[in-house]
Amino acid sequence: MDIKGGRVVAGKAGRRDEYEEIHRSSRIASTSVPAKLVEEIGPRNVYIADLDRIEGRGDNSKEIEEVCRAVEEAIVDGGFRELGEVENAGYIPVLGTETFDLRKLEDGEYIVSIDIRERLLDRSGMFESVEDVVEYLNSFRIRAILVLPIHQVGTMSFDFGVVERVLGLTSHDVLTGGGMRSIEDLERAKEMGLSGTIISTALHLGKIDVEVVRRGRI
Repeated sequence: MDIKGGRVVAGKAGRRDEYEEIHRSSRIASTSVPAKLVEEIGPRNVYIADLDRIEGRGDNSKEIEEVCRAVEEAIVDGGFRELGEVENAGYIPVLGTETFDLRKLEDGEYIVSIDIRERLLDRSGMFESVEDVVEYLNSFRIRAILVLPIHQVGTMSFDFGVVERVLGLTSHDVLTGGGMRSIEDLERAKEMGLSGTIISTALHLGKIDVEVVRRGRI
């Protein structure tokens, strides 16, 4: 769930200036108001990205709090830049390499998102590749690694190669998202050993049954 300007928006290959309110293209939602959308669809768990905070242009904390109260588990990328921002959070925080300098990383119950838009997005400037980031993360106790190819969001096309390489380099749980197009993709991800996937476009276009997100598993 990408939130921008207080509304849920549909991702489009990472071109955030082109994102439109989700209800305009969704076959299962009549609203783009975050809490109402969750009530309408009924997901067990939800991933939220606050695009305004990630881009340093605003804050959707109120909307995020409302969504968190309505689901069993929420994972939130709030564009965090300091560890102090995620203390005592009422959700599982995500530290994204696009906004968080990994030189500040410590052991903790958060997910580290390796953000990719054709190339690695690395605020720290320390790393040359995804593999370099994974090797660095192996020295920390964290909840999981999220491999997020932002340029594949909304494209209904996913390259499993990068997550396969990550799985071969770490004992951390690995999650992914962006471009999942069918239940077959989800089954393949599970068979590979991924601990979870983010789905949105395929769900809203009716390619993946809504009962999958209501159960929270395939």
